[in-house]
Amino acid sequence: MTEEFLHYIWKHTLLDRSKLKTTEGKPIEIIQTGLHNHDSGPDFFSAKLKIDGTLWAGNVEVHINSSDWNAHKHQHDKAYKNVILHVVWNNDAEITIPGGYALHALELKNIVPDTIHASYEELRNSAKRIPCEDDVHKVSEMVWHSWMDRLVAERLERKTNHISTKLKNSINDWEETFYQTLLRNLGNPINTEPFERLGRVLPYKIIAKHRPNVFEIEALLLGQAGLLEGNVKDEYAQKLKKEYTYLQHKYSLTPITKAEWKFMRIRPPHFPTFRLAQLASILTKHGRLFRLIMEAEKVEDVIKLLSVSPSEYWQTHYTFDKQSRKVSGIMGKPMIEMLIINAIVPLLFIYGKNTANEEASEKALELLHSLKAENNSIIKKWASLKVNAVDAYETQSLIQLKKEYCDLRRCVHCAIGHDLLKRKSTR
Repeated sequence: MTEEFLHYIWKHTLLDRSKLKTTEGKPIEIIQTGLHNHDSGPDFFSAKLKIDGTLWAGNVEVHINSSDWNAHKHQHDKAYKNVILHVVWNNDAEITIPGGYALHALELKNIVPDTIHASYEELRNSAKRIPCEDDVHKVSEMVWHSWMDRLVAERLERKTNHISTKLKNSINDWEETFYQTLLRNLGNPINTEPFERLGRVLPYKIIAKHRPNVFEIEALLLGQAGLLEGNVKDEYAQKLKKEYTYLQHKYSLTPITKAEWKFMRIRPPHFPTFRLAQLASILTKHGRLFRLIMEAEKVEDVIKLLSVSPSEYWQTHYTFDKQSRKVSGIMGKPMIEMLIINAIVPLLFIYGKNTANEEASEKALELLHSLKAENNSIIKKWASLKVNAVDAYETQSLIQLKKEYCDLRRCVHCAIGHDLLKRKSTR
């Protein structure tokens, strides 16, 4: 038994209402269960109940055992003086509140349907990757669609928490924040940390001073990344190092170390050296890139902004000292789409939220709808259950559902889990 389950039962009144009585036998009528409180204090605020015909307004506290009231020291906490009902699984002690009054208690163990309790335990203890996978097909499309809208908003909120910190540190500089967010996602997932650190040790305002010279921007990015350190033999690397040494002294820069970067088990197009060369060309071609993305009308326009060939050297190299066959060097479409999903969409979303610009927030969602469904192990698992996503909006929803609900067994907080448990409660 968990308090989470008891909160769920009370919030949705999934119990036999004909048996609602206090432990003293006084009838209870629920008018309002109250607002669920996820912070300190009573579990439900502003509840309205009729107890033995008298209307009560106040708070509700939920425990597994009534003795938990004293164990949690609520008898000494003024925040609990307005509790009007103690909802417990097991009433093992009489509780009094300040003033010496007995606290009304509702014991649940004999009025919660056995089917819903058994179903909850089955979901919570399931060894399956998705606890409800045997029954998920029973949930209506209406429930799925409304829940997906909520899930995608949650996922964007989660992603924007990280961005909000960057925005605050940059004193609301959106271009700087976008540059740092773009850098972080260029390393996803292997080199996320060093890419993010690079964004902190090399501000965008320094990069901007060297447009439109791609060589100088390459020197800044690769030098600050520590990727020019040591005795480099490559002639182009030597030139970059010489330029970086001058710029490092000019701006009093401290680079990160080369040892932080990972090259093993990474395909050459994902090498940090190559990614930074691609970024250098994008930043060289486009000043105020975030503003340009704001002005883009379609997803194709955004893709075009990021489809820039690196400088000539990087069209035949993925790293120094090793020549490869000539390629355009333009970032692949899957990578660009990943950047749109993980960097651009969250930036537009938080920009719209912070500036009351509904058009920006709507554009963020439109971009997700414009991109094809992602293809990864999570989405394949959902597809095996006949839950098929049609675009990136839906795949982002399903990823959020899997990571934040299924993996954590938060079934009672999930609309799908609630729908299935509710069905069991009416049997």
